[in-house]
Amino acid sequence: MRDGLTLRFVTMGVLLGCAMALAGCAGFETASVDGPCLDDSKECVSQRTSLVQSMSNDPARVWIGQAVGRGTVASGVRLFAYQNVRDKLSCPELANGIGELESAKQVLAQGPAPGQTMLRHNEIKAMTTDVRNALAASHQRKCGGALAQG
Repeated sequence: MRDGLTLRFVTMGVLLGCAMALAGCAGFETASVDGPCLDDSKECVSQRTSLVQSMSNDPARVWIGQAVGRGTVASGVRLFAYQNVRDKLSCPELANGIGELESAKQVLAQGPAPGQTMLRHNEIKAMTTDVRNALAASHQRKCGGALAQG
């Protein structure tokens, strides 16, 4: 499973890189008031990448447990951050992340957010399930006790 997850993240990285290369004519547009912009312009990709890095580098992980809106869920920044810090998370943080990604799956079931392509939506939706399952596996190894698969 980890190889499939790694392949998805590599594929997403390649797609984001291609989008950055092709985004020279795209303007900066905020698709949602509750999260980062969702288009594939260089500015938006850079904004989302910076958010993921900032969240991943936060030793207190204050972002865990914060309520987020549809735009933030659709951007995928939180699932990338969870993936980046998965091995550092405590048992309560893992449980919180699993719950958050379960909720995110319900939000994503509503379809693409304004400004998000169907392709990007489907990628984020699939990756949300993958990262949720990776967090559950980490929780099982580190904390014991099985969590329901989503």
